[in-house]
Amino acid sequence: MDSKGEIILSLVAESVSIIRDTVWGDIQLDRKVLQILDTAHYQRLRGVQQLGFTSWTWPGAHHTRFEHSLGVFHLTRQAVLHLLRRTEYQFTQAEVNTALAAALLHDIGHFPFSHAVEELDLNIIRSHEAIGREIVMGAEIGAILRNSWGVEPEKVAAFITGDKELPLAPNEMVLSNLISGPLDADKLDYLTRDSRYCNVPYGMVDVQRLLDSMRIYPETPISGQPAQLVIDEKGVGALQSLIFARYLMFYNVYWHHTTRIATVMFLRALQEALLENAFSAAELERSNDASIITLIQNNTQPGSIAHELITDLNLRRFYKRAIALSEENPFYNQLATLKFAPNRRKRLEEMWCAKISELTGRKLRGYEILLDIPEPKGFDISLGVLCEQPPRDWHNPVPWGEVSGLNSDDMRKFHRHVRRVLVIVKDNELAEIFRQYADVLLEQFINDGIEIFPA
Repeated sequence: MDSKGEIILSLVAESVSIIRDTVWGDIQLDRKVLQILDTAHYQRLRGVQQLGFTSWTWPGAHHTRFEHSLGVFHLTRQAVLHLLRRTEYQFTQAEVNTALAAALLHDIGHFPFSHAVEELDLNIIRSHEAIGREIVMGAEIGAILRNSWGVEPEKVAAFITGDKELPLAPNEMVLSNLISGPLDADKLDYLTRDSRYCNVPYGMVDVQRLLDSMRIYPETPISGQPAQLVIDEKGVGALQSLIFARYLMFYNVYWHHTTRIATVMFLRALQEALLENAFSAAELERSNDASIITLIQNNTQPGSIAHELITDLNLRRFYKRAIALSEENPFYNQLATLKFAPNRRKRLEEMWCAKISELTGRKLRGYEILLDIPEPKGFDISLGVLCEQPPRDWHNPVPWGEVSGLNSDDMRKFHRHVRRVLVIVKDNELAEIFRQYADVLLEQFINDGIEIFPA
């Protein structure tokens, strides 16, 4: 087994290249990292913005998946170094390299603009995890991982996707939590980076304090007892700030109405283009933000719904908010079921357009009313805390909620406050019309819409 000292030296060894990152400063890169960065798949991430259409509201938010992935790699390396120095756990060089490769490649399969592309389904859209797995295990990057990193591509893919078909060993589970877990390098980077580039104070997190507070429990390896990543109680305050930072970023930035409107317009345009076979799912997977807009523009007929929507988007002729429904609204739950049912959601939009045409005489084609349903997001956290004096009736590690004073019900209140279903429409006149007939439209098509809301 590799000695702990040898692994630490490998992590701090002199690099062959340095990237000056806006957020973390100098990031050291060795040859095996550069080999991955120089692949076409990785370079595509330079053209995929981290926050999609957010830059249309916050012009500074042009940072990309490329630099975010480098930031996650950097923070994962810092976390691994800390765990090696502060715990009695021994990782192998292959385990460490697998974690670092997964950090570097965790977004390699990401679609242009938005996770929401995966909602379109259409039986041809794959998840970005499935695309990433294929790329990681493919001929080019797979060979680099085997020959230069000394790791199995299948294992790297399992770190990224959480694939249960290739179970991880206990040490690997601990390291995989640094990539995707309650307290992971992904959150630490994107909250800090997004707030920096948007120039807002909401996402600032005490990253160094959180890294310093990371521990592994049990503190000494015990045969038969799985290890878990925890924090000591000095990190509780910093972790609370991370939870609130994430909530505030969703409330103020990620779910800003202009960003959501642009995203919904893009998704409906993309849905229509794919239904018209304007291009293939493979072409979508190879695209970046700029090229997918061009692909829709050039491969659809002028006057088609896809072409009209993408033209409006390019000219920043954004749709308008008609109504917003909170979880307290009686129609909210049924509408929320359409989040991952794009064809039924499209049918409801078309039925609303037809009814407005019938009621007002204004001719609508079926795309002038769109429904925006944000994805479910939880703001609670499942992480143990090591306390010098655990609360009464508790033993280490103590659940975070018991130490912080914030429980799951509190977190659900945050979620209910920030998540709204929006009905957006082509112009202000149509917004007034929809508001006027909202009760009729909602009651008729939700209470009687059997084809949309099957029992």
